[in-house]
Amino acid sequence: MARDRESLAWAEFGEVLRLPVDPERDYVHGIPWDEAGFLSELPLIDIGSGSGLTTITLAERFPSTEVISVEPEPLTRSLQMLRIAERDDIRSRTTVLPESILDAWLPDQCGGALLFNVIYFLGGRAREAFWERMAQVMVPGAPILLSRSYGGVPDKPVERSLLTSSTMGRMEYQRWFEAQPVPDGRVEITNTFRVLRDGEQVREVVSTIHAFGLDEELVLGEVPIGHFGIEEIDERYFAIRRLTDIRR
Repeated sequence: MARDRESLAWAEFGEVLRLPVDPERDYVHGIPWDEAGFLSELPLIDIGSGSGLTTITLAERFPSTEVISVEPEPLTRSLQMLRIAERDDIRSRTTVLPESILDAWLPDQCGGALLFNVIYFLGGRAREAFWERMAQVMVPGAPILLSRSYGGVPDKPVERSLLTSSTMGRMEYQRWFEAQPVPDGRVEITNTFRVLRDGEQVREVVSTIHAFGLDEELVLGEVPIGHFGIEEIDERYFAIRRLTDIRR
């Protein structure tokens, strides 16, 4: 058994476990573009864009819009840059930034952003700084499309279970998931990737990450009133929409 950084494991196993795509489960399907109301005449941001699936999807949805992709992790970012480099229709209008969203350069005026799961890996002060930064660059009416909460810290450990599997050649790839609360208020999430050849396990890679145990009420309660409005779109998403600043 090998224990890897989460990003290294995802760089290797993420794509094969996603494909072939199941539209009912795949996270890039069912994004409520119309309800979100992105202002596509301005640059749009993909925050924590990973290997670039959402970046490509965003660029395809808005074929004339500038896209800013923010991904600090070099392994998954390299996959994303390859994806973008192969697409002549997307390459010229997509900028990939290697810093965190708190440190990255951003255009002065943006028409919206994707924020899928990233908020749950930011500490309290970092979340406050994040909303301040978004208030600076989002124009009135621009949405931040926020994926809904993991649901806070579990009361007891979540037992290991098989989430998904896929095959390539003779190999079957499996992802097993488990989680448990840790004393600092975060959730320890363990992904175990197993590789079977002709039905026999030949490899196992374990990766562990720690997410802040933020329930939905806490996340929404930190959104600065006066700068943003909160719109529930469906069971998967909120639109956190930039409001016009009140001037006295």
